Amino acid sequence: MKDAHVPFHPGATPARRTAALLTTATTALGLLALASPARADSVVRIAGPAGPVPANTAYTVTLDVPNTGSQERANATVVNVALSGAAATVTSAHASAQDWACDFSAGSSGMCWNLGNLVSATSITLTVLPTAGGTVTADADARNGRNEPVGSAGLATQVKAPAPVVTGLTPDHGPLAGGTTETLTGTHPAGTTAVAFGSVPATGFTVDSDTRITATAPAANAAGKVDVTVTTPAGAATAGPYTYQDPAATGSYVFSTTADPKPGSSVATGTKVAYSVTVAQKGADEAKGATVTDDLSKVLDDAAYNGDVQAASGTAAVKDGKLTWTGDLPVGGSATVTFSVTVNGNGDRQLHSSVATLDGKRGTCDSDRGCTTDHTVAAGSTPSPSPSPTPMPTAGGQTPGTPGPSTSAGASAPATSGASPDAQAPAAAAPPQAPGALASTGTTVGTAAAADN
Repeated sequence: MKDAHVPFHPGATPARRTAALLTTATTALGLLALASPARADSVVRIAGPAGPVPANTAYTVTLDVPNTGSQERANATVVNVALSGAAATVTSAHASAQDWACDFSAGSSGMCWNLGNLVSATSITLTVLPTAGGTVTADADARNGRNEPVGSAGLATQVKAPAPVVTGLTPDHGPLAGGTTETLTGTHPAGTTAVAFGSVPATGFTVDSDTRITATAPAANAAGKVDVTVTTPAGAATAGPYTYQDPAATGSYVFSTTADPKPGSSVATGTKVAYSVTVAQKGADEAKGATVTDDLSKVLDDAAYNGDVQAASGTAAVKDGKLTWTGDLPVGGSATVTFSVTVNGNGDRQLHSSVATLDGKRGTCDSDRGCTTDHTVAAGSTPSPSPSPTPMPTAGGQTPGTPGPSTSAGASAPATSGASPDAQAPAAAAPPQAPGALASTGTTVGTAAAADN
């Protein structure tokens, strides 16, 4: 026993020195060490959100280390923190006391420790960034200068998984019968519960990795484009579009559009704007099942459709703010679709139409002619009336358009009975006209003169 070394602590009370002696003696004899000091006078408290918090959104965890113990061994000099459960890292750590430092370079674990000879209280603030759904548990373990545990605390935070993101779809087309194997790439597909093509569920799907899903396209009732949607408990993401192709549709075609008044001009309210969409076969094969659409949503907010759509061939209709044309084009053939609107200026005073196709594999825009038109509605404008010629007095002093007694060719106007010669102003003399020339009334001068006799 007398060979045992007892460390000296300045200012230590006899009771504290006795405790140190007993601890050293017990260890030297190979017996059980004394129990750790009671945690009643050394409490490490932890605070933070219980959740749920969104993944990829940082939150704060606070550790309070009061160090108010009456014994030196009851005060913490080191606080270890470890994260477990769902993936997360400590991105920053700060101790309020200047004589404490922190190191969390390992990411999911680290420590803060006291730098001085006198142990001070401190508050430790950690910034935690979760990157996956689940539960993140932060466990704190406080130890004194002898590496003895003096306190512990834990915090469990629920993390909401991130919503899926789909960035690629390969291939992006297939037959109406379905059966095509599709590869969807993106992020956060974990927990995928459904993959749908339009409103129809995929025949089957597999989550291959954190960045890929393999799905089988279902059959469809009609050719066209649909969105492909991936659904997880955290949300949904849309890819696509995916194009269902009609096996009977063959050949290529181009399309374009123009308008009168010409695109780019300003139009007044009340103006009729006539549109013309042209679809032309291209290549060696006839174009069967060619389809184009003209989005009129940015036209009909400032104009009214006149219900006059016509197509040289095929079928055309304007419905729900969209023109749709479908038809077959022989080699070298084309079809023109016309319709018109009347400007009312009730919207944003811009007319914009855009022609496209539901079958991007066969139909393309004729870039030389263009596939969009734009007009500006002049503010507060109305169509200018056609200029009218200046009225010319006729042989009887009557000005066209002026109310007066009606006459017919070859008959004189009856005189008013009892009228004074001064009752009306003398008639203005008619300008000289060549014999047989038509006066402004539509009668010949000779006929008018005869009527006066």
